[in-house]
Amino acid sequence: DVSFANFYFGGFQNNYVDHRSIRRFQDFDTFPGLEINELGGTNFTKVLVEWDLPGIFFKRLGKSGSYLTWLRFALFSSGLMTNVDDDLLRTKAVNAGVQADLRFTLLSRLDMTLSGGYAVAWIEDTRHSDEVMVSLKILR
Repeated sequence: DVSFANFYFGGFQNNYVDHRSIRRFQDFDTFPGLEINELGGTNFTKVLVEWDLPGIFFKRLGKSGSYLTWLRFALFSSGLMTNVDDDLLRTKAVNAGVQADLRFTLLSRLDMTLSGGYAVAWIEDTRHSDEVMVSLKILR
């Protein structure tokens, strides 16, 4: 009954311009494909499976002061169950998604990462939603 006693899940939770981790879909409170804080419960269990594809490294793409460094992709899927101890309130959700990260350098010293992602989520095998994410991480 007390909303502050719940854990809440949803979204990639990356900002348009960001300074934190680029792969926040790995965090325990994220659930790409749902709105931020869309799913909640007093307790939970979550499983995440991730497949990182080999990166593509660029040797000569750009100029001496501004150039692309690498591009990498990650495929992921996770399962979440909230209110594990209560049959009436228990909620199950699954998602699947992809994220691409492009690292580039500006002015020979400023490393930045442009990330894009897409995920689809299903709650209780019936309702589904999707989410698109674009984020620019400034300075590593």
